[in-house]
Amino acid sequence: MRAPSPFWPRLAAAFAFAAPVAARGEGAEFQCFPMAETRHLIADRRLADPFASMQAASSAAHAEPIAAKLCRDRDALVYEISMLRRDGRVLRIYLDATNGQPHPGHK
Repeated sequence: MRAPSPFWPRLAAAFAFAAPVAARGEGAEFQCFPMAETRHLIADRRLADPFASMQAASSAAHAEPIAAKLCRDRDALVYEISMLRRDGRVLRIYLDATNGQPHPGHK
């Protein structure tokens, strides 16, 4: 029986590190803000209340709200709302942060 080649562990490690980098690279135009900057942007630009937007979205989707993040999608500010459906799946919806309505760029 042959000893395993040292090539395979290196290849597995390369894939483990490349996948997150590739995922971040493709969404370069979609960036979420840290909490401190989110608070500043909400106050400065008079954006829709994220808590009210999250509650309305979860009520409409019949799901439990988990989190809301403020993100930039190209030139628009959007809330990424994560919700837990009754079947255990996580649902993400995107709302326009200026008015709380569904963002046309996402389903």
